Amino acid sequence: MKDSQRRLVFSQLRMATEVWQGVEKDPMPADRWLARYFFQNRKKVGSRDRKFLSETIYAVFRHKSFLEVWVEKARPRPIMNDLEKAECLCLYAAAKERLVSKEDFCEFFKQSGKVYAALQEHLLPEGGGPKSKGEMVALFYSFPLWLVQRWAATFGVLETERLVAFFQQRPLLVLRANTLRISRKKLVDMFRRLGVEANQTTRSYFGLILQERRNVFDTPAFRDGWFEVQDEGSQMVCQKMDPQPGESIWDVCAGGGGKSLLLAAMMENKGRIVATDLRSYKLEELKKRAKRAGVFNIFPAELERMADLKLARRGFDRILVDAPCSGTGTLGRNPDAKWKLTPSWFETLPKEQLAILEKALPYLAENGRLYYATCSVEAAENEDVAKAFLSAHPELEIIPCGESGETFFKLWPPESGTDGFFLAVFKKINKDQKAGNKTWKKR
Repeated sequence: MKDSQRRLVFSQLRMATEVWQGVEKDPMPADRWLARYFFQNRKKVGSRDRKFLSETIYAVFRHKSFLEVWVEKARPRPIMNDLEKAECLCLYAAAKERLVSKEDFCEFFKQSGKVYAALQEHLLPEGGGPKSKGEMVALFYSFPLWLVQRWAATFGVLETERLVAFFQQRPLLVLRANTLRISRKKLVDMFRRLGVEANQTTRSYFGLILQERRNVFDTPAFRDGWFEVQDEGSQMVCQKMDPQPGESIWDVCAGGGGKSLLLAAMMENKGRIVATDLRSYKLEELKKRAKRAGVFNIFPAELERMADLKLARRGFDRILVDAPCSGTGTLGRNPDAKWKLTPSWFETLPKEQLAILEKALPYLAENGRLYYATCSVEAAENEDVAKAFLSAHPELEIIPCGESGETFFKLWPPESGTDGFFLAVFKKINKDQKAGNKTWKKR
């Protein structure tokens, strides 16, 4: 039995090495890459393999710098090629996640028990530490040094360390009750009857946190549309919008539709939500999710044909621009993204975000509200964009939306325990517009 189990682990590590070498170099997000890999290899990769591969790959991304130091320090041979380094990296990641036992690590893989213990305790090897505080933070918490230095200059070293330490933790699973199907309390009770500890979120009225990771997608409750996976911060953006039944809303960058679905539930399926996105495949995903959730007031549309829609010509009561961004507020859930960021993103993204706001504004009704949201902690993508947009449009006023009356709503992950989010709210107030600006009046 032990030999067969070891052969299984060895086979899984071989697959993990193959997957790591592919996903590391691909710009595609790791979750999409893995989903495609599992689908393409569904006949040979079972549920146990998928769990092992997912947890190992995400552990490598989450602890990459830390693990690389140990690979360099404890490598079995003086010279290792790329394949051998990848194999060792995946082995150490699996050991850190306890997917490989200490006995197998030592006996079957011929590794040191001291290394296994150090991986568990997250201890750097002797003499492997960096020279500066910034280098130590980057190495210990496995973040790109340039990003740590950037944040240290903005937030200070101590606050930066708090942020990256939070992101290094494996996040709990946050769900949102679909109130069109079930109340949050009944959903919490359902999970507890199944033996899964679930607690209501403290900020969102719709969320619950599972205290242990479970495959919730393979349950009748999920198939019947009782809940969706959605971070509490994302839910809070919708809660701040406070949509009313019967209103018209445009979700400009809808993506997979997580916020559209919550807005629809808050509107009790009354009114209309137009959902657009440059990625058409995302809207196909939204259609499937809406059907499962029992939502029928979301209408996916082609972005370039907005001017043809009668509803758009009348003007929307609310427009949500959940803009494409660096995603620096979500690096706990998406640890692969921190290795794919580049400093140039923070120069190009604000221009794109402003351009999207400019395209959306003409379709806002008088007295309508435009919501600008990102899942970034970067001022360049948040406050700076909001202020630049406001200064260019005297027909707009800013509506304070912070928890204590601040101008902007911001979630700082180490304090909120959520992803990082930013929200600014603009209201169209003036009838007399700047020359050349197109204005739609609510009729």
